[in-house]
Amino acid sequence: MIIDAHLHADCRPVEDFKNMKMARVDAIVTCAYDPLEMNKSNVSFEHFNRIVYRESKRVENEGIKLFCAVGVHPRAIPCDYEKVIEKLPEYMKEDNVISIGEIGLESLDKMEEKVFVEQLKLADENGYTVIVHTPRSNKIEVTGKIVELLDEHINPELVQLDHIDFSIVDSVIDKGYTLGITVQPLKMSTMDTVKMLNEYGFDKFVLDSDISYAPSNPLSLPETRHELEKNCVNKKNIDKVMFSNVLKFHNLKL
Repeated sequence: MIIDAHLHADCRPVEDFKNMKMARVDAIVTCAYDPLEMNKSNVSFEHFNRIVYRESKRVENEGIKLFCAVGVHPRAIPCDYEKVIEKLPEYMKEDNVISIGEIGLESLDKMEEKVFVEQLKLADENGYTVIVHTPRSNKIEVTGKIVELLDEHINPELVQLDHIDFSIVDSVIDKGYTLGITVQPLKMSTMDTVKMLNEYGFDKFVLDSDISYAPSNPLSLPETRHELEKNCVNKKNIDKVMFSNVLKFHNLKL
């Protein structure tokens, strides 16, 4: 079994999901992000409605279980973002919606911080998990601010801190978060991922492809599993990062 812990299903063709299923991907978590200019809340709601109410049929026709995360991405903050945050608990009542995400910071912009903190507080008050974006640019400094806000506003056991790479792993490995490694052409390679897991262990990590409109590899997790098996990694440890850690973090059963 493989569970892809973070991707964007709405911009991918069904052929991707067919190939993923044939490669043993059984479930995915699709997250809200910035596929459009999210200038007003109604655009955000249209995006949420698509991933929550329409994508499940498209994906599950290929035999993959679809879970969803909804939230205000730092690159997709509408002018009336309060309306979006106010409605998040309604979406969280849906059976397939399991998390707030993806949220986080893209820069050190004060509005991004405000929107991020409001969503963290909502999640902490309600016991929702959060999937937190860390950026490519200025990654170390921005991640430092993200960690500061996480430590102040939410139970760390509710946090999946994503897009972990070698530039930030040492600063977060001792935190109580679940750590997401994104195996993607512009982020962590398969071999980098194997190296990180061998160095830092398997207990705290989940893996994701983050397939989207950017350069992506829908089979990055099956390829990583293959490399781990080639390196004679214990099956129990492989299973941790391929599915069991995700199930534990979100308190899910398949």
